[in-house]
Amino acid sequence: MKALRISDYGAPLHIDEVPVPSPAPGQVLVENHFTSMNGVDPGRGMGYLRHVFQLQFPWTPGGDVSGRVAAVGEGVTDFKVGDEVFGYTRDAGAYAEFVVINAANLAQRPASISAEAGAAIALVSQTATQMLELSKIKTGQRLLIMGASGGVGSLAVQLARNAGVHVIATARRSKADALEQLGAEQVVDLSKQRLEDVPQVDAVLNLIGQDTVVPSYERVKKGGVAVTANRPAIAEEAARLGIEARFVETNVTTEGLNAFAALVTTGKIEPQIAAVTTLWSPGTLWAEHETEKIGKIVFSVRA
Repeated sequence: MKALRISDYGAPLHIDEVPVPSPAPGQVLVENHFTSMNGVDPGRGMGYLRHVFQLQFPWTPGGDVSGRVAAVGEGVTDFKVGDEVFGYTRDAGAYAEFVVINAANLAQRPASISAEAGAAIALVSQTATQMLELSKIKTGQRLLIMGASGGVGSLAVQLARNAGVHVIATARRSKADALEQLGAEQVVDLSKQRLEDVPQVDAVLNLIGQDTVVPSYERVKKGGVAVTANRPAIAEEAARLGIEARFVETNVTTEGLNAFAALVTTGKIEPQIAAVTTLWSPGTLWAEHETEKIGKIVFSVRA
């Protein structure tokens, strides 16, 4: 089978021919049709997270899986060969034609959810859901979502809207109309407006990280909650401001995937796909994909 791999930290992606893996007990082998872009993948490949994720080279990145069951390991009873499935493997390996994944991180993909959408929601749906849970946001309260035009943010906007929360989103002005259609009541373009001018909120979801974490904490009312996805909580700053700071460590489970799939099939949530492109473009795969649409970049494995 074909797989995209890297040979060392910071090395470029390249295409290899490798053996098809076999599922161990409790695992499922999936013929992978689509995967997607997650910022953690190039970060792991560059070695930025080596203190958390030590890699063994050659290493195949990728976590989102969407395809068809090709084989099941011993003890797996919830899946059978031919089932259409989607899920996420923290162990990586999804930039390949076949992927081994723990059955506990996989779910049946309803016919009403396309294979592309399955890859677009596997991880980010659970991240968005769990960030909102950590934020303790309630109906009628005000929530700031920073970096709302990506995969997590576009789903978090819809989940918050469904819960009766007032959403302020940050994104480029060109993405404002799409975010407002999803439920954002105000969209702030930080290249033209100051974060300091945003009204104080009951909670913030920060999907940008970098040097925006502390300024985003300052927009939270005393007693509120700030949640980050790609930067650990800064406890000292949170304590100074009288807020709670949390960091999401996403846990993808069959139950969580099924619950989110139900929201999609009933029309309460609409997955957002910014673009679909081939996986087999190693030289540009991790380059910035500039698009006027919001949501996830999905990679076709079969193209």
